[in-house]
Amino acid sequence: MLHPRLFRLLFLLPFMLLASPVQALLLEPASHAALGREAMYFQEEGQELRLEEVLAAQKAGRFSARSAEVPSFGIGPQPVWLYLDLDNAQAEKLLRQIVVGVTWIDRLDVYLLRDGQLLRRWQAGDAHAGWQHPEPGLGFVFAHEFAQGHTELFIRAQTPDPLVLSLQLLAPRDYAWAERSMAYSYGLVYGLLLALVAYNSLLYVGMRLRTHRDYAIYLSLFFLLNVGYTGHGYAWLWPEAPYFQNYVVLVLMVLVPCAGFRFASGFLELRRYSPRLHRALQAGSLLLLVSILLLTALNWHREAALLSFSVFSAFAFVMVLLGVHAIRQRRTAARYFLAGASSAMLGAAITSLTVWGFLPYSSIGFRAAEIGFSLEAILLSLAVAYHVRQQEQARREAEELARVDPLTGLLNRRAFLEAAEALWPVAHRHERSLVLVMLDLDQFKAVNERYGHAVGDAALQSVSQLLQQAGRPGDVLARWGGEEFVLLLPELTEVEGWQFADRLRRQLCAEAVKAGSVPLFLQASFGVAASEGLNALGELMHEADRQLYRAKQAGCNLVCCASVELPPASVSVAG
Repeated sequence: MLHPRLFRLLFLLPFMLLASPVQALLLEPASHAALGREAMYFQEEGQELRLEEVLAAQKAGRFSARSAEVPSFGIGPQPVWLYLDLDNAQAEKLLRQIVVGVTWIDRLDVYLLRDGQLLRRWQAGDAHAGWQHPEPGLGFVFAHEFAQGHTELFIRAQTPDPLVLSLQLLAPRDYAWAERSMAYSYGLVYGLLLALVAYNSLLYVGMRLRTHRDYAIYLSLFFLLNVGYTGHGYAWLWPEAPYFQNYVVLVLMVLVPCAGFRFASGFLELRRYSPRLHRALQAGSLLLLVSILLLTALNWHREAALLSFSVFSAFAFVMVLLGVHAIRQRRTAARYFLAGASSAMLGAAITSLTVWGFLPYSSIGFRAAEIGFSLEAILLSLAVAYHVRQQEQARREAEELARVDPLTGLLNRRAFLEAAEALWPVAHRHERSLVLVMLDLDQFKAVNERYGHAVGDAALQSVSQLLQQAGRPGDVLARWGGEEFVLLLPELTEVEGWQFADRLRRQLCAEAVKAGSVPLFLQASFGVAASEGLNALGELMHEADRQLYRAKQAGCNLVCCASVELPPASVSVAG
């Protein structure tokens, strides 16, 4: 059995080790990164402490270690102190860039002490325009040449936002590499987002489709959000507006979901197919906007941060649910939408859990939302393009149906006139002949009365096939209405047009038309007119119609034109 004193020693050993001073960090020529485990931490509980009080607390062993390389302290914690003992064993001074925290920390006080005396102090943060600003994408950076021996580093961090207290000591070459890689990566992300914004904006200007407008707004707001929380906005756009910097990210974290819901509602046509869900998204978005603006106006920073991070974390999950709902309804491009929303949800979840401290900090985890939303932007762009292609195809099909006779598949009257009006000026300008043939099936009403309209429709379809087979590639064929058809024949004289029509008349008389199971022998009357001497398409059509009337009056089953005499026994020809 263990001796009581030995038992107490073993029990207290972990606490003694935790409270014992951390060993000095040796500043080798190589850089150090992710120094969270080497540092010691102390959290204020009441009023702000002076440096002397913190030194006393450190000597009293009130600082403790953390197991994370980059510790996170949640949203709006009490101010946190960080302590690190640095030792330069080299004879020459070592230049290091002290890179601390994330870009949205309100206040950061950095102290360097040597032999208990204050060597240097920096004050930074985005709560005051006169304080040192963060380096976009990196954090707060302080350069110092460390002399030989020990230097103590104390850092006080305070923010109502999520506090992620990273610490790096980078040599000049490694810091330059970190700057370049950060610039290239953000340049790639921003270039992609701005290109997609410009692309969808131009499509909206040209096509006036709401989907492109809403998607351009959604991407623009996400771009501004990223610019805000990475520090690029504070460095480039509003360097003298700390209050704006404090709230712009939080407001944008609500605006982005609201814009995303609006885009999703329009893209998935929720107003038409799920009106209740559409109204719920509208009401929820309005409530969120009013809430974040009210908290901003009241200057309730911590509450605004809790609302913004909660909304942004839930946003991508709701978008995934909308994608699943759209797939169940078999909506156009729903699979693209779901894939994009899923990538954004995964990225937002990883970043949120990293910032809140539930996942170990890493640069990939911290930037997972950017990666996820960039993938979402690409996939949703594909979805929008696919959706537009589907709409364009449907529009073309509708236009085609509006131009085609649904029974025979031939052009209808409107489409024939469009084609003829395009050919007429070309033929007139080059003095080339156009021949118009109008034909009407004789006594077709009797076919419908005897056999029914189904047989009559089948007969019209067979006649249309016969006319298509007889025509040339450049001819224009249409069903003019009822049992009447028209053909426009380029490059033929009136006599040649008459010969063409007479061949059709004889073929129609000689061959039985298949109308289902009923063989029919049909006859037709033809009117032929040529464009020579005429000044307008309307005159040509009027002349062909007049010749058709002559054929009907002469006994039917005839071809009439101005330059060919009717047979002497036209009645017998009509048979």
